[in-house]
Amino acid sequence: MMSSAPPHDLLRHDEQTTFVVHRGPWTIGLRAGELDDIRHGGLLVLRSIRAVVRDENWRTVPSIVERVHGADLDAGVLVIEARTHDERIRLSWRLEVSFVGDELSIAYRAEAQSDLLRNRLGLIVLHSPELAGTGLEVRHASGGVTSTVFPDEISPHQPAVDVRGLDWVVAADGGSTRCALDFSGDVFEMEDQRNWTDASYKTYSTPLSLPFPVAVRSGEVVEQAVVLRCASRGSVTATHDERNASELVIGDIVREVTVPALTTTASTAASAESDEDRVQATWARILLVELDPSWSGWPAALARAIADAAGRPLDVRLVADSVDEAGPILDALADHPAPEIARIALFNRREHCADPETARSLLTALDERGLDIQVIAGTRAHFTELNRSIDRLDAWRGPLTFSITPFMHDTSGHQLVESIAMQREVADNARRLAGHRPLHIGPITLGARFNAVATTPISVPTGHDLRRGYAAARVPGATDERGGAASLAAWLLASFSALVGPRVLSVSYLEEWGPRSPAHESAIQVLSWLSELEGQPVRSVHAPGLTAFAAGRGGVSSAAVLVGNLSPRSCDFRLPGSAVPIVIGPGEVRRFTGLTGGHGYAAEPG
Repeated sequence: MMSSAPPHDLLRHDEQTTFVVHRGPWTIGLRAGELDDIRHGGLLVLRSIRAVVRDENWRTVPSIVERVHGADLDAGVLVIEARTHDERIRLSWRLEVSFVGDELSIAYRAEAQSDLLRNRLGLIVLHSPELAGTGLEVRHASGGVTSTVFPDEISPHQPAVDVRGLDWVVAADGGSTRCALDFSGDVFEMEDQRNWTDASYKTYSTPLSLPFPVAVRSGEVVEQAVVLRCASRGSVTATHDERNASELVIGDIVREVTVPALTTTASTAASAESDEDRVQATWARILLVELDPSWSGWPAALARAIADAAGRPLDVRLVADSVDEAGPILDALADHPAPEIARIALFNRREHCADPETARSLLTALDERGLDIQVIAGTRAHFTELNRSIDRLDAWRGPLTFSITPFMHDTSGHQLVESIAMQREVADNARRLAGHRPLHIGPITLGARFNAVATTPISVPTGHDLRRGYAAARVPGATDERGGAASLAAWLLASFSALVGPRVLSVSYLEEWGPRSPAHESAIQVLSWLSELEGQPVRSVHAPGLTAFAAGRGGVSSAAVLVGNLSPRSCDFRLPGSAVPIVIGPGEVRRFTGLTGGHGYAAEPG
């Protein structure tokens, strides 16, 4: 059994208490100034309504709630007062929430206390991904109406634009609710946030078709409002938490699915004080390294990656505006007899994509240097970039790649957990787009290792050495303390289980050593267990309320099964054919092998 993590381990950033507000048919969670889990008659109608400030580089500016009053709701009004917590952007904002029967109104008022640049300022509304395929009426400022649906497949572009109102129906066992949502103060539109592994569709203010960033002067006031009206029919059937131990069910081998290789990214950390600090990730068969020839220190980064690889192959990702610019790095690879280069890609700096034309030029440049290396295309950024550029990749028949971070829009613990189901959707959609082409997924990191949507130029590091680190080491938000959490083990298992599928050849997690590596022994142990299964057939496995992954040749008795708990409380389950419950703590992962006759053993961490 692996050491158990405290319940708050992955929820460390959810430090502000959630209050539940009840008023008439409404039930709303209040967390850090956000209205969450908005229910009417017990049925979830909206995931959230939030006030957001995004700076000129789309960074979310944090806010501090200073006052919440009217919490007793005697007058049917709740007021939230907050201010931004940022040295550059000073702004106060206020939400007034009013409850009148079946109507919920949210009025937003913000006043700038400093001059600032913003890409977004105002209200956003999050809709549940469970609405996929549900009919949606979009009311426009012109008075026209467009009939559409909440997208089933992840939409690369806005599914609703020029929004003044939205109408939809939420259905559940025993009842349904008709929802009408009106917006004022700006023009709104919708995007599919599943592109970034957020569990929502988001309706936000200020269309992206308008120029940004926008200058806001000190003293300027922004006012917006949303009004939600609901009409419920029937009564929602309550769900009960039985807390009974569920049985682990191991099924057949999944056709054409084998366990992909695990890889990791070369550390971008500042030079280690000693060789002991540079711990090799023995679970990673290949070491990925990103190099930018515009930085004079790239030779040092390449040399350190080669040393850290210790004979393992490299996956080289180049960031340059042309193959000619990347020529010195290609020359260095040709001049260095080792290590083996498993694959290589060249991504454009501005769009972060590797298109067929660039990939073919890279192949030619490799041939000229006598290098026989597989070239891959796709994007070094989020799945959304692959989703939006897939038509440009039609002529490319080789492997594709994209990256994942769960924290593009939200760094909370619940977002980290909710991203798992969306990772599964992203992987399914990526395979659909790729067709018969294989996928190399990653890097997968907690914080984004670079800002793919920045509007200001990216600064190039100075110097020829690694004393200050490079790339992700110098990006705000790229380092997340939860990389050292014991319960990261359960998240890694859940993520891997979500991403594995046909034609997924490799999955790359975190960095090899340093502050962006999996620092806790529990996380390292899980990655080692998964690495040992590489190439083995994946089996279907079912464990309600838990994460489970099974693989192995032969019958069920020869399969290795990993079970993880990504919830904040202990859970019970039973092995096949056994009546004895097994308790698994929050964030814990356990491995079982030799499951015959309902018996098995749990492998202890190394």
